[in-house]
Amino acid sequence: MRGACGLILKADRLVLAALFLALSVGFAPAARAQPKLDGRPIFLGETLRFAMSVLGASAGELTLSARETSFEGRPVYKFELSAISGEFLSKLFLVRDYLASWVDPKTFRSLRFEKHTVEGKRVRDDLVEFDYAKKLAFRNGKSIPIEDSTFDSLSSVYYIRLLDLQQGTPIQLTVVSREAYPLSVVVQGRETVTTPAGTFRTIRVEPRSENEGLIGKGKNLVLWLTDDEKKMPVQIRSKLKVGTLVGKLKAIEKE
Repeated sequence: MRGACGLILKADRLVLAALFLALSVGFAPAARAQPKLDGRPIFLGETLRFAMSVLGASAGELTLSARETSFEGRPVYKFELSAISGEFLSKLFLVRDYLASWVDPKTFRSLRFEKHTVEGKRVRDDLVEFDYAKKLAFRNGKSIPIEDSTFDSLSSVYYIRLLDLQQGTPIQLTVVSREAYPLSVVVQGRETVTTPAGTFRTIRVEPRSENEGLIGKGKNLVLWLTDDEKKMPVQIRSKLKVGTLVGKLKAIEKE
């Protein structure tokens, strides 16, 4: 059952359902896109709740939220993700995952990333701190070389929402997990999807990674973003060995 649930809401992998290494064959070389950082991002004050299922059975809930706060005396954006297994699955394999990301509002660079996970009997805490003067990130004390603009797996989800996504034009990112990995994301097409929160016209993004340390090899993640200025994630799908994990937006809350 570990297979079904560690997938259930394996936080990094799910979140990166919001991005990633998309198809490189048949597309132009990836380019580093510039986000729209002028003005207040539309997703601030937003909380999104997803109903997760595996093989059609309820698996739990995933929540994403974004807000303004302060960190070390400076204004920042803080993003949070929580993943909780449902009552039935919790009896077999408990999942309680929490991710938090702090970013600079002016550059959208990651400043700090925390991940606290309870998956079955395994409890793990990760901390990544970013030092751009030294061009290093420090993950649990280990140094990782980084670029001027580097993201964590959670902040990259929101960064994507600031971009002008065009079909057939991959966008390159650098995301820190165990190491700093190059990622690219490409729009695969436009679809209409229905979730408990409503019916949406969406942009379909399909990721791929050759780095197992980040989201696993192969094309196994798909994200649907609303086809408007919000680019709100409304559906997530990940193909797993035991079946398909699906997340559908069930509630939208705004402060």
